[in-house]
Amino acid sequence: MTFRTEKDAFVWIWLPGETEPVVAGRLEADNGSIMFNYGKSYLERIGGSKPAIAIYEPELSLRTGLLPLPEGLAMPGCIRDAAPDAWGRRVIINKKLGRKGASTDTADLDELTYLLESGSDRIGALDFQQSPTEYVPRNVNNVSMEELIASAERVEKGVPLTPELDQALFHGSSIGGARPKALVEEHGKKYVA
Repeated sequence: MTFRTEKDAFVWIWLPGETEPVVAGRLEADNGSIMFNYGKSYLERIGGSKPAIAIYEPELSLRTGLLPLPEGLAMPGCIRDAAPDAWGRRVIINKKLGRKGASTDTADLDELTYLLESGSDRIGALDFQQSPTEYVPRNVNNVSMEELIASAERVEKGVPLTPELDQALFHGSSIGGARPKALVEEHGKKYVA
């Protein structure tokens, strides 16, 4: 049973050398597939002083209109790669639905929800937002290694999390992978823990 279905999401990208993201385009759910098209303002950057780049040239080349999906895929693979994997999906289900444990069905939420609910502090140059005009990062406070270990053990056992541990785990929703992990900041540098 699906919780809810998101209809669209906007893809924001950090271009090389930039410190603020710009809207690259829009993802749209359509009959079980997720289609992408670049935004007009993004395509207008081509040839400018701060030009646009393709998100991933083999799949999403810079052109107008809905871009065709690679054969056998329900969404562009490069976008799916930016989504949380098994661990991050369990964290998001825990947060959104209150369901715990390794047997949690990750099909209960749709792909756009996973993209929109994962943290903005992700690996890579993409983020996903509900707005095409206002970028609102989904960041959380730094946590200790001990908090991360305790929260991972609790989720795996299906034990409810305290709000502090829930926030600690939220870090892991944007990194990807099937095992527990999170970004930890120490002395101005970020580490994968």
